This record gives sequence, C-alpha cells and structure tokens, in this order.
Amino acid sequence: MSGSPPLFERVGLCRPPLLTAALTVFTGAVSVWGLVSPTALDALQRTPAAGHGEVWRWLSSLVVQDGGVLGTASNLIFLGLLGTAAEQVVGRVAMTVCYLVAGLAGQVAGVLWQPVGGGNSVAVCGLAGIVSWSLVEGNMPRWAGSALALWIGALLATWWPPLIAVGVIGAGLDRAMLMARPAIRVPVAVGALAVVAVVLVAVGNVHGLALAVGTVVGAVPARRRQVS
Repeated sequence: MSGSPPLFERVGLCRPPLLTAALTVFTGAVSVWGLVSPTALDALQRTPAAGHGEVWRWLSSLVVQDGGVLGTASNLIFLGLLGTAAEQVVGRVAMTVCYLVAGLAGQVAGVLWQPVGGGNSVAVCGLAGIVSWSLVEGNMPRWAGSALALWIGALLATWWPPLIAVGVIGAGLDRAMLMARPAIRVPVAVGALAVVAVVLVAVGNVHGLALAVGTVVGAVPARRRQVS
C-alpha cells in the first residue's frame, strides 16, 4: 500500500515552496523585531544614509516594514502566496533574482519619492511579474490568478485605500476567465500590471517602478521555460 502524498501535493502544488518558506520566515522574524524595536527599524530601513556609506540599507530595508502590523501581515501573506505560485514554475535562483531586482528598483524609487521607509512589498512585485507571465503553465496553482488580482488591489490601496475593491473584482474576473477563456489570462494579467505600474509611477508611488521592473524581469524565466 502506497503512503499518502506529501502535503504540498495534496494542496495542488508540484513541489514544496522551500525558498518561499525561508523568505517568509526570515522576513517575518526581522519585521517583527522591527515592529517591537524602533531602534532596529531605524537601523535597517531605507534612509538617505544608504547613499552615504550605509549600503546595507538597500537590502535590509526589504526585511523590515514601515506599515505597522496590518502592512506587515499583508506583505508576508502575499509573499507566501505569490512566492509559492512562482516557485512552481521557475527555478529558485531565477525567482530570487527577480525578487531582488524588483526590490532594488523599489528602493531606487524610494530615494526619489519616499526617502525613509521599508518593506518587502516592492520585492513581491518581482514575483507578481513571474506569475502574470505563467498563468497558463500546467504547474501554476488554480488560485494564483486570484492572488495576483488581490495583490494588484493591495498595491492600488497604498495610493487610495478604497481601490482594494479593484483586486476583489479582479479575483472574481480571473475565476470567470479560468472557467471560460483561460488563454486570455496572461495578456490580461500582464496588461493589468503594466497599467497599474504606470498609474503608480504617475502618482509618485514607490511600487510603480518596482512593478514595472518586476513585470519585465519576470517575463525572462517564465518565457524561457515556455519555449524550452
């Protein structure tokens, strides 16, 4: 008698999201430290000092949060969801590169528009790029499109909170497309990311540049896998 399948297979995954778990646990631990210790947040978040010798802030600001408990929870949840989805379809090295490149793009935008701050939401934009280009992959979880839509709503809500409704509506539309016209999910998702990136850049939101870069770099491993 064969044993029960591993837990990750029972929830519709093709491999365990080990990298996602490691990133989420590490980011969560440092973020909680920053929440309970203002000194830790001050030492790790993005500040103009990053360009004047304190170079660690370019990366350390990706593991502390300036959005309080709610912002921390949101960032970690979406890291878990989109990271798990991305890890099913691309290699872990490529996933790490996309995560960091989008995150650093967000830090560059932060220097211009929000010199003091922190959070891994800009890095999650790299995972969103991978997922958007990979929604038709057989290994992609069925819930990934809905998670991506909710992430779009969460990003828009950082500009104007009621826009979270866009994500809720988008999640419903993705479910409908999954049932009726799955082939259009990729162009719709990529187009949505591009539009939201332009909007957020226009209003000086740091997630705009991160999302634009994440959408571009996320296409590389996703498209390479699809043509191989």
